[in-house]
Amino acid sequence: MLNTISPVNLSSPSMLDKRNQRLVVNGYAQGTKPYLFGRHLINLAVKNKLEKIWLWALPADVPEFLRCDFRPEGNLFRGNYQEFVVSLAYYVSGARGHSNMLELEKDIIHTVRTEPINQSQCLPCSIELKLLGESFAQQISKLLTQIFASYPSPVENPQYIRALIQDGNIFAGAFLQEKLVGVAAAYPEPILQRCEMTDCATLEEYRGHSLSERLLKILEQEVQKHYSFTIYTLARAQSYGMNRVFHKLGYSYQGCLINNCHIAGSFEDMNLWVR
Repeated sequence: MLNTISPVNLSSPSMLDKRNQRLVVNGYAQGTKPYLFGRHLINLAVKNKLEKIWLWALPADVPEFLRCDFRPEGNLFRGNYQEFVVSLAYYVSGARGHSNMLELEKDIIHTVRTEPINQSQCLPCSIELKLLGESFAQQISKLLTQIFASYPSPVENPQYIRALIQDGNIFAGAFLQEKLVGVAAAYPEPILQRCEMTDCATLEEYRGHSLSERLLKILEQEVQKHYSFTIYTLARAQSYGMNRVFHKLGYSYQGCLINNCHIAGSFEDMNLWVR
């Protein structure tokens, strides 16, 4: 499924991600010459004063992109490697391409992979888990902005959340009575035949009940009703808890994207997990 990449419109606002100071390229037209395309992307990023290019590329094209000084940061594959793409990065800003946290983050991944996996305790009967419709947009927005000092997307705007749900993205929440205390989301991408699990957040006082893990299971089941996609996530590399959750759910660690987005007040490395 992932052995083809769809054409991409470089004039699309979603490509020029000013919020995260990056150019995001999810695909390119069949027959594209990778070296020339790579140079074009670099010129576009420089012109728009962006710091990073994040490009999903076909494996056969990677050597040509490397000639343009792109570098591999992860793979999105499944099964026998027949269907996958490579996450490449080019750093207009040298500082953006350097992370002082890599050793710590490697230790976290090692710990996550080697510690015994314990069964989750029973969910307190006072907490209810359910899928969320548009009417919950305000509560979702409030929860995410309460937990994160900054976020890669404009979740502070309830209308943005509402539009996501209208476009087919799926949210699930954990409630204590009428109060939303945890949330997670699935973003299906039918053209690219993949689905990102994202927007995981739990209020601090309600952590310890495996809410993110439980919500992600609900979302996976919902996605699998309609699609047969590769499921992946980008987890904050400094977050032991979220990396642990995805490892426990059977995701495979497949790379680290350096300073990929602005979250919780600064640019952070993001770990790529795939199942």
